[in-house]
Amino acid sequence: MQLPLAAIRAPNQAVEDSISHGALWVVGKSPSAMEAATKCPAGDDDKQLLHVDPIPAELLLETYKRKIADEGRLFLAEFQSIPRVFSKFQIKEARKSCNQNKNRYVDILPCPKDETVDDFWRMIWEQQSSIIVMVTRCEEQNRNKCAEYWPSMEREAEIFGDFAVKITDENICPDYIIRKLTVTNKREKNSERAVTHIQFTSWPDHGVPGDPHLLLKLRRRVNSFTNIFSGPIVVHCSAGVGRTGTYIGIDAMMEGLEAEGRVDVYGYVVKLRRQRCLMVQVEAQYILIHQALIEHNQFGETELPLSELHSSLSNLSRREPSTEPSLLEIEFQRLPKYKNWRSQNSGNHEDNVPKSRDSNVIPYDYNRVHIKINEDNSQESEQEEDSDDSSDDDSDDETETKYINASFIDGYWSKRSLIATQGPLPETTEDFWLMVFQRKTKIIVMLSELKEGEKRKESRVISQYHFHKWTGQDLPEKPEELVDMIRKMKENTPKSCVNEDSKQSSNGPVVIHCNDGASRTGVFCALWNVLDCANTEKVIDIFQTAKALRKERPGMLMSFEQYSFLYNIMAQTFPAPQNGDIKASPCNTEDKIEVVNEQKQETTNLEEKQSNQESALNQSNAHPTAVPPPKEEKEAKSQNDAPKEAEKSSAENPANGPTVASEVQ
Repeated sequence: MQLPLAAIRAPNQAVEDSISHGALWVVGKSPSAMEAATKCPAGDDDKQLLHVDPIPAELLLETYKRKIADEGRLFLAEFQSIPRVFSKFQIKEARKSCNQNKNRYVDILPCPKDETVDDFWRMIWEQQSSIIVMVTRCEEQNRNKCAEYWPSMEREAEIFGDFAVKITDENICPDYIIRKLTVTNKREKNSERAVTHIQFTSWPDHGVPGDPHLLLKLRRRVNSFTNIFSGPIVVHCSAGVGRTGTYIGIDAMMEGLEAEGRVDVYGYVVKLRRQRCLMVQVEAQYILIHQALIEHNQFGETELPLSELHSSLSNLSRREPSTEPSLLEIEFQRLPKYKNWRSQNSGNHEDNVPKSRDSNVIPYDYNRVHIKINEDNSQESEQEEDSDDSSDDDSDDETETKYINASFIDGYWSKRSLIATQGPLPETTEDFWLMVFQRKTKIIVMLSELKEGEKRKESRVISQYHFHKWTGQDLPEKPEELVDMIRKMKENTPKSCVNEDSKQSSNGPVVIHCNDGASRTGVFCALWNVLDCANTEKVIDIFQTAKALRKERPGMLMSFEQYSFLYNIMAQTFPAPQNGDIKASPCNTEDKIEVVNEQKQETTNLEEKQSNQESALNQSNAHPTAVPPPKEEKEAKSQNDAPKEAEKSSAENPANGPTVASEVQ
């Protein structure tokens, strides 16, 4: 049973507008456009409404394509026909002089401000709400969007008027934060209540989330905490109308889709606006509701809790009858191929075609890695590039950038924290290292073997993890060793390199490469992200992970064998729970991964040994970010100082050497 929702403004004013969808309450904040919006004569509101038929589930995608055509002309006509404010509904209480400071905006009357936090908690108490959904950050673009009306883990408890609020737990995930709170009314004895606070943190400062799946995931989290005995769910953003209305619209239409097999998005937004002005504030939010419904209708729910992984995988793998495809195969076949969904102009340019190993794996322009020719402007250009990762246009002048077959991949914790690239060709080796240098990469993962006679010289402090046991075309021989290597990497990697946005860290993205930069690299990137999700949220969603990777680079996870491998290795990594506890299998990397200091590494090849000594000497004398000295200078220094340097390196701990290679033998 779905609880009703309540829409309110971010704590600023505790004015409740009951939205007639079960138990959601919307909290908003506001008070200028209101005056203009209410000038239309009473009774004219309904005359401008259109007749829009409900959409059957099987026609959702077809209807969406028809309405989004011609720059969304039909969507725009629908949205603009809905009055922003229905004038026949009075707004008296919010306009009283005593309530003016409780409104965050002048055009949205009846979320929390500092002045209204006490009222906010009183509303939570009186309505017996046990779930709060917050669809904003407290500050966005240096603007205050909502008061922080809960205590931090450091403060533990705070008093808001008659109410003492304590925080008992906080689980931080990439897209949301779940806080466990207890609220006590000082005027009542034995009055402690539990409240779950879910804050969605991935709504962009401008526009709407690029992936509607994020809001469906948020809805699943909210519904997992619902209690039929508690009051309405309170939903708020900053104003309590745009993002709040969008979330409530998705929630209500999902219920309608599941119960009736059809949806009336237009009619429901009209209904919302009759109960709270400006709900679903902009056209993009109106369209997003449709996109979320299509996402669910096409792909369903593919997320699995770890506690149900083994039983679910058994059901997914079963064939009934044996000649029919399994549910897992059907799930894989639903994955979109995303052929030609974004431009690939740079990679297909005649000058760049020879730089790609596989003509079927050409990076998309919107997320390809740019190599800056002008080093002085590289950092500034990198910031500009990262700020707009959705454009198909390759706006950089070809005289200022060089092409490399490499794509940025979003990690679990942050965007563009991985780079998928092909193994360097002889003519692109210099570009490969230039990319590593400019992107401040400190970790390289190599999933294929070097051809005989090829050599690599590292000009920076780099950790290279070379996985040898992948001789087959698609899958590694011993997958558990690949998992062990990833775990070891995460243990030995500074948190800022794995968990934080690379734009706020000196650590650059992890570079992963195989032969074509897609087949084995796709498996590795998927496993990297799925393991993080499993450890953090105790769930996995291999379908959505594969879907996201396919959107970021062609050729990722294209075979069913790779897809089923991810399920099987996760089941192997997280054995069936015992007594309700889910524990990962122990890491066995100690006897499989050898950490070698290349300064000490013995070799029978005299030329390779001399090269290693030269590289070690250069790295011990140069600043890590400095440009390497000319080759002649390095050779002269190595001849004079190599014996001393070799003596020094022999006393160092192999794990602390300046250049480290970790290899699975």
